[in-house]
Amino acid sequence: MPLDLVRDSAVRILLRVFEHGAYVSVALDRGLRRRQVSERGRRFLTQLVYGTVRNARLCDHVLAGLLRQPLAELPAPIRVILRMGVYQALFLRQVTFPAMVHTSVDLAAKHGHAGTARLVNAVLRRVPERLEDVVLPDGPPAARLSVRYSMPEWLVEMLRAEVDGDLARLETLCALLAEEAPVTLRANRLRITREALCEGLESTGYLAAPRTAVPDEVTVVDGRPPVRSKLFLNGACMLQDPAAMLAARLVEPQPDERVLDLCSAPGGKTTHLSELADGKATIIAVDAHAHKLRLVQENVERLGAPGVAIACADGRIPPFRAQTFDRVLVDAPCSGLGTIRRRPEVKERIRPERLPEFAEKQVELLRSAVQLCKIGGAIIYAVCTFTPQETTGVMQVITDSEPVALEDGPPWMDQWKIGTGQYKTLAERDGLDGFYLMRLRKRS
Repeated sequence: MPLDLVRDSAVRILLRVFEHGAYVSVALDRGLRRRQVSERGRRFLTQLVYGTVRNARLCDHVLAGLLRQPLAELPAPIRVILRMGVYQALFLRQVTFPAMVHTSVDLAAKHGHAGTARLVNAVLRRVPERLEDVVLPDGPPAARLSVRYSMPEWLVEMLRAEVDGDLARLETLCALLAEEAPVTLRANRLRITREALCEGLESTGYLAAPRTAVPDEVTVVDGRPPVRSKLFLNGACMLQDPAAMLAARLVEPQPDERVLDLCSAPGGKTTHLSELADGKATIIAVDAHAHKLRLVQENVERLGAPGVAIACADGRIPPFRAQTFDRVLVDAPCSGLGTIRRRPEVKERIRPERLPEFAEKQVELLRSAVQLCKIGGAIIYAVCTFTPQETTGVMQVITDSEPVALEDGPPWMDQWKIGTGQYKTLAERDGLDGFYLMRLRKRS
């Protein structure tokens, strides 16, 4: 029986993710470019890679009860093959149990030897065939949910605070964060209406419809990113979560204003700012990483966003005079924990001791933004996370030490409002990624 090339590609991609710290999206994209597979194969490969990473802690828990030696002592490719096998057994109904075992044994023979192939065969034949048959650890709720939904206990406890300690809501939130995020688009209002985008996508085989209260959002109902469609390639839309769209909406850029996007890559918010000002504002897109600015330029060109200029600079020491801009957006680097549905690798890579480090940099960026903003201008802060250190903690530091005051945004955003000028989204409430946003007005 020939080796399953899609599963073999999945092993190689997962090795880069688990062993070399690659981002799932980047490793998968590279893997898809290197090996030509059918559209069905692309979908299965994507499902295998994301599903295995998303459920890695649960897979390791199952394997720990079946192995005689610690999983960490096995060769890295064999660990990946075992995890991938458990994921298929528990979550993929389209894969038969015998097929999962046989293909995994073939992979173990290729990436190991006859002995590792026998080990994989013996272990995977004893894997539970249903998720309901997995025995979860006894003990506190956080320990059980940590294994079941594959996230560190400290993160489960932080989520518990988000739902005011309600265990039923906590499990619902953990379950939502363990699922695949919907494919959402932002209609490029300079080229197309949201309704016309939905109609155009449907005419090319994509079922799409607005699903949230965010004005420019369109959700692809069947979950296939239309990145090869003419509409996407011609700049009619941008892949973006609805929560991320709220940042530019909170900025409310106006024609003839100078607007600074202080951490602009990959350009989703930069191009949105241009669109909302009808292409008549001057948007300065800054980022500290030159290679990321190439993505900004590509998106500006594809979407046809007028008035955008790009500069490579550290936002904490920007090459601009004080009081230069009418509005400044700080979409700050953060822990990214609000996006774990899209970037499941983040769950295991972020450590709680790093959160103060993120917050310190965010405060520095905001202080820079306050200096660059004109008196009477607006500063908008956005992070795709929910940790107290990076959200209300940063707000408290800035409002206590800088000449700014919190100010409410447009009334239609009140559904996410948690305090004057502050907004928070979370999958448990509205299906959006977890974002925190605030708007500040600079005072004399």
